[in-house]
Amino acid sequence: MNITKKSHKTYLKSSSHTRHILRFGTYGFKIMSTVVLTTEQIQSFNRVLLKNTKNKTTSSKTCKLWSLIKTNKALTKLSLESRMGKGKGSIYTESVFMKSGSIIYEFKNYKKHQIIDLFNLFKKQIPCTKLKLVHKK
Repeated sequence: MNITKKSHKTYLKSSSHTRHILRFGTYGFKIMSTVVLTTEQIQSFNRVLLKNTKNKTTSSKTCKLWSLIKTNKALTKLSLESRMGKGKGSIYTESVFMKSGSIIYEFKNYKKHQIIDLFNLFKKQIPCTKLKLVHKK
């Protein structure tokens, strides 16, 4: 039985020092501002990327995609007409607090023009964030 715990709100001010380097792939998307992403947003990003990467795989090598976004906070909510007190409320969704400088997706065996097309498409999907395309040398 998997029970998710209710947590306090957290506010991130510093940058990421653990997930700022490409580890698996040759290209990656890096977030340059602090952002809160919910489960629904993450699922829509994954759907958009998977749909567009299936169309663009033309090389003979197997193309790989790593999603490095994992939810780590449970968001709670009380009903609008409830009075003060009565506990914290029920969990309605999960979220992740992404620090600036952390890599969210990595790609391997894709051509550069394919990655640039995906990056431009993905930029339109993420609200209010600065994105950067990084690659290994």
